[in-house]
Amino acid sequence: MIVEDVPAKATHDLRWRILRGSRPGARVEFPEDTRPGAFHLAVLHADTILAVASFSTEATPYRPRRSAIRLRGMAVDGPFQQHGIGRLLVTTVVDRLRTEGVDVLWCNARDSAAGFYARLGFEVEGEGFVLPESGIAHHVMVLDL
Repeated sequence: MIVEDVPAKATHDLRWRILRGSRPGARVEFPEDTRPGAFHLAVLHADTILAVASFSTEATPYRPRRSAIRLRGMAVDGPFQQHGIGRLLVTTVVDRLRTEGVDVLWCNARDSAAGFYARLGFEVEGEGFVLPESGIAHHVMVLDL
């Protein structure tokens, strides 16, 4: 398995199937995808994408005045969940961001994924919230690099 930079479009299939439940017409493009400096990573095996995540510069009020990158749209293909592939993706980006001198990695984590992020050292910040378009409960989670 390898982790590679991919175009935003390469993340859309897993975003649609895993994050949007394959709902017809569900939005899989994010405004952050085209921000200057945004990048997208995929875990690949034999040219098959097993996991994706997108990253862009975005401050978080929980770490004011610190350089921050937001993780968004992380998805691992169903048969490959809970096999360390998501961990590989996050640890790879953490190493990359530390090398680049970034201070904070953060995300709006689904409550169902909060344990995954906590095991990687992320901390919950603030009150939970429900995204109106999905009805799914989230919390901001922050990893100090």
